[in-house]
Amino acid sequence: MVRRDWRHPETHEFILPRLTEAEAIRAAFADFRYWRRGPMRPRLSVVQISANDLRIHRRRHDCMAPDCPR
Repeated sequence: MVRRDWRHPETHEFILPRLTEAEAIRAAFADFRYWRRGPMRPRLSVVQISANDLRIHRRRHDCMAPDCPR
């Protein structure tokens, strides 16, 4: 899974679910290319997250919880 962190507001979201780490890295790179020329550039990382944690997280909009996977 790719985690996209925004600087302002200090939030994050989980995007682009993939089955393997290699696929997630490729997805993160593609997302980076999309955002790199714009004024807002999120920080991207590849994380492991359980299906249950992802289900819970989707209900949180503008999540700032410190317990989310990094």
